[in-house]
Amino acid sequence: MFRFFSAVRKEYLLLSRDIAGIIILFAMPMVLIVIMSLMQETGWNALAKEPKVNVLFVDNDHDSIGINMGNGLRNSGYFNVTDSVYGKPATVESARAAVKKGDYLIAVVVPEGVTKTLRGNVRIAVAKTLAGFGLINPRLVNSLAQRGADTITLFFDPTIKKAFKGAVVSSIKEFNYRSETGMIFRSFNQEIAKQFPDFKPPATDYRESLEFREVFPNYKEEEEVPTTVQHNVPAWAIFAMFFIIIPLTGSMIKEREEGSLSRLMSMPVSYIELLLAKVSVYFIVCLFQTLLMILSGIYILPLFQIPPLVIGNHLAAIIAMTIVTALAALGYGILVGSIANTHQQAAAFGAVSIIILAAIGGVWVPTYLMPRIMQHVAPVSPLNWGMTGFYNIFLRQAGIAAILPSVLKLFSFFLVSVLITYIYRKIKSPINN
Repeated sequence: MFRFFSAVRKEYLLLSRDIAGIIILFAMPMVLIVIMSLMQETGWNALAKEPKVNVLFVDNDHDSIGINMGNGLRNSGYFNVTDSVYGKPATVESARAAVKKGDYLIAVVVPEGVTKTLRGNVRIAVAKTLAGFGLINPRLVNSLAQRGADTITLFFDPTIKKAFKGAVVSSIKEFNYRSETGMIFRSFNQEIAKQFPDFKPPATDYRESLEFREVFPNYKEEEEVPTTVQHNVPAWAIFAMFFIIIPLTGSMIKEREEGSLSRLMSMPVSYIELLLAKVSVYFIVCLFQTLLMILSGIYILPLFQIPPLVIGNHLAAIIAMTIVTALAALGYGILVGSIANTHQQAAAFGAVSIIILAAIGGVWVPTYLMPRIMQHVAPVSPLNWGMTGFYNIFLRQAGIAAILPSVLKLFSFFLVSVLITYIYRKIKSPINN
């Protein structure tokens, strides 16, 4: 044990002398978090949050259909509805011109008398139905003809997304069906009351008897996607921990090139003990990096009008994810440092491999925004395992049980990396490398 602590002290002294390197290790990720969060905040919100569509609404009906349709669009929460163009009440011509210029993506025009036409057609249909039961003289209603349907005009900008277009059309049809159903219900009550004076219509209007309830796997009312802070804090903390491969491999190769490893191996200490001592020191660095990243998300980002990071109540889960992520990063570092023969090999392969793993793992861009093929590739990256675990904590407020798969994957990655390093050094002596 004394030998191990002596090796740890040696690593600490070597690292503490490189002041510039230590500053870079801690300052670079903090700067990245601030810069990336500021760059992504506006565009991220446009993708992560439900965007609202600007709708120009022209109501020439001024009756049930037009009023209900306008209120329905306004109350849906998906549309910004306005009935004026350039400060003047909208007309069919001004609405068409506004959409043509691109000032509005959608315009809805409800024609005059549409409610009157629908109400007349409903009455005729109800009367003919009751005539079939003998409640009304068929001769009085058979000659009645329903008027042709009026047309609600929708102007669409050609650049509008199909999803928004479909949402508007579906919403307008839904509001129309509701109004028409209510009219039919009231018309039946009125006609039956005429035939049966003792009949008392229901005190309440027709209400839909079927409701839809959306349930999400995380037991919340709505599915959430990570904010810039919830993504960038764990993303760059993980990236910083894995990028520690550069100073770690540099230290390992420097010891071999300068001959200090030969002198150390002449003492009663094993190569694995020396590696674990190195891992212990850099492990503390990783923990401090993550702590600074979290503090940056809580205290620094709000200074730039970015919402602060909320870590929740699962501190144990955060600590567990930080520990296994740091171990996985260090395991990969000692594996590359043991196999690489020169600084150039270690720096080039280490940096490029981490950047690639970060890119496919969802550090640069969240996996849910990636193409489908990349979403299938992402789980091969250990950085993605870390992102998944931290997402569960920060986004879904999950505890130890939910992050256990990520913890096991990262810890297994560390053990496999150490095992491969041990086997490789058994075959090839570190002194002669």
